Amino acid sequence: MSQERLLTISNPAIGGSGYLTLANMQADAAIAGGFHAAIHQCRGLAQAGGPLCVDVMIRENEVVGAVPHFVDYVNGFELTEAWRAVSSVNDFQTSFPRGLTVVADFFVDKPILVTANRRGPRYFTREEFVNKFEKLIDKGCDLRLVTYDFGKHNYPTILKGPFSFGVLIADTHLRRDDRFITLSKEAAIEGILSNVPTKKKIVADKEQRKFNRYVFERGYEARERFTGSGNERIIFI
Repeated sequence: MSQERLLTISNPAIGGSGYLTLANMQADAAIAGGFHAAIHQCRGLAQAGGPLCVDVMIRENEVVGAVPHFVDYVNGFELTEAWRAVSSVNDFQTSFPRGLTVVADFFVDKPILVTANRRGPRYFTREEFVNKFEKLIDKGCDLRLVTYDFGKHNYPTILKGPFSFGVLIADTHLRRDDRFITLSKEAAIEGILSNVPTKKKIVADKEQRKFNRYVFERGYEARERFTGSGNERIIFI
């Protein structure tokens, strides 16, 4: 009997309802691809500037209730929250038995409270965060980091969701790992387009959906163009 394919994406972030929209995009993409999906807002509240983590479970069979799960991909919009998702577990192997891939913007969000104690991950640099990922890899953890620079693209911040999803989908395609569910580009795009916020203006809404699709495809292409070895554990695109 073959092992059931799985895919769980964890979306940790600082922000608001846009991350819930991203989770809906991922779940609807799974459904469009013929799979089952469940969304777990596992901690935090959707609020401006507040901590939030939303997990999307994608399965070949129906997901019923709050069943235990393991994370396969962390979709981090910046390195601070991506690192929190990795470092908050007690045991790496137990929490990520199939290994873990972190897809994150090569960006560090500056702390809101400038009077806060200047210690802790909120004040690490990008290079320090990458070094921490490297140390986990050197310890034998089955960890991969795929990091992109969203800032070099002249896109509104709200479009980081479709872009990062494009990077993640392309990464699953390039890995060709039978343990993980792989969503087609067409299914991913359908999930995105069905969740683009609308203003009830036909022309404007059509252009907005078109732009979301365009940004998703640029994220997909950014990961696809990486020319390094498929065995590399830290990938800059």
